[in-house]
Amino acid sequence: MSRLRAAALILAALFLLTLIGQRLVSGSLDSLEAGLTQVEKLCADGSYQAAKAQIGSITQAYQKQQAVLALFIRRDKLSELENALCGLSAYAHPDYLQDLLCETGKLKAQLNGIRRLFFGLL
Repeated sequence: MSRLRAAALILAALFLLTLIGQRLVSGSLDSLEAGLTQVEKLCADGSYQAAKAQIGSITQAYQKQQAVLALFIRRDKLSELENALCGLSAYAHPDYLQDLLCETGKLKAQLNGIRRLFFGLL
């Protein structure tokens, strides 16, 4: 009987870990995508300083969550995403609006790819 309880306990722990991972990854990716959309809106409205501040806050929030996300997502994917985020603030200028939109589109595609990698395994 103790073997059955141990197996049930392990199964319950794995189920709980899966649910926690799903919420964490989904919430992080959704907040990143929402932040990128906000950056696009701010730049389209001409608020480039506010867009730089938004990029800074997105990057800081991502860096805080990165260690926990690394439990569920490969580090190389997370590093690629961080590198792209860190370079995004250079495009927050009126002369580089099209480049910014292109880079945010690439970042959103990366987020979508990470989402497919993670949730495709569930």
